[in-house]
Amino acid sequence: MKNKLAAGRYVLFAVSLVCITGIYGCGVPQDPSDNKGSQSASAEMTDGERLYKRYCKRCHSMGPPPKFGPPVKGIAIHYRDAFADKKKAVEHMVAFMQHPDASLSKCRPEAVRRFGLMPAMNLPEKELRTVSDWFWEQFDPELKHRHDSGHHH
Repeated sequence: MKNKLAAGRYVLFAVSLVCITGIYGCGVPQDPSDNKGSQSASAEMTDGERLYKRYCKRCHSMGPPPKFGPPVKGIAIHYRDAFADKKKAVEHMVAFMQHPDASLSKCRPEAVRRFGLMPAMNLPEKELRTVSDWFWEQFDPELKHRHDSGHHH
């Protein structure tokens, strides 16, 4: 009985998350005032970071603890583990964001079970490449060491 109740809550959570992302979804700016004309953000901020803050931050924190999806630095760890070549990693991230598929995920299977799959990103491929390149660069060797030793969240 407890397992059915827990499974029911999980399904309810998953359905709620899909509904929320459908309403507020990926690829929709978080801040209505954040449009192409208002580029007055910090001059040091890269285009990739701007795209992250505009489209990805709602679900992906930078580091632990996670929000609705795996943290950026955790994603960077998994992509660095899976790909020696940045260009191939970026290509894969772009393809994954366009058509999320559990069999293509570079995160651990338990992360996919925990968070589910993200909705497809409805952004131009150039922007997906830019933000993917930025994700790759967020790799943190110290966090990887803690992650590999089992001290991750």
